[in-house]
Amino acid sequence: MEGKWEEEKWVTDLHIKRAERMKADDLKRRSGRKIIRKSEVNLQWEPKNGIWISGLVTREMGFENRIIEVDLHVLPPGTHSITHKHNEAILHILRGSGYTLIDEERFDWEGGDTVYIPIGAWHQHYNLESGEAAVILAIKPIPLQEYLGEVHIERKGDTPKINESWKPDSLGL
Repeated sequence: MEGKWEEEKWVTDLHIKRAERMKADDLKRRSGRKIIRKSEVNLQWEPKNGIWISGLVTREMGFENRIIEVDLHVLPPGTHSITHKHNEAILHILRGSGYTLIDEERFDWEGGDTVYIPIGAWHQHYNLESGEAAVILAIKPIPLQEYLGEVHIERKGDTPKINESWKPDSLGL
């Protein structure tokens, strides 16, 4: 069988239905979206966290991703996010500079750096000293965690530092 479910090799209704379901799922994944254009990136203000955010590779955007999703986070100059924890994440800094506190340990970053946030680690992102927005790709296993019923996001209860005059149109997206 070599790891594939092919209807011809199965006799019971149970196995045939599974094979049909898997085939339909595969077709759905293959026909899902493959690209997002920058004109479709819709940064939205998230005041409780103190960041601008847009989904990039998400099911909401028409992708049939099952394991990971990718969001764009923008941390304006002179700001910081709230302290929060969740399942693991990978942050790739596209531009800007700042630092992240992970369980109270400081990690400075700049464009080109990648930060790993471990499962359940309290963390907070800062862009206090830079004069430009920090633009970050956030890569998270949210679809898998949703499927497994393991999406846990907890906030410590602090408030973000906000730069109300900054608007995303300065990014050129």
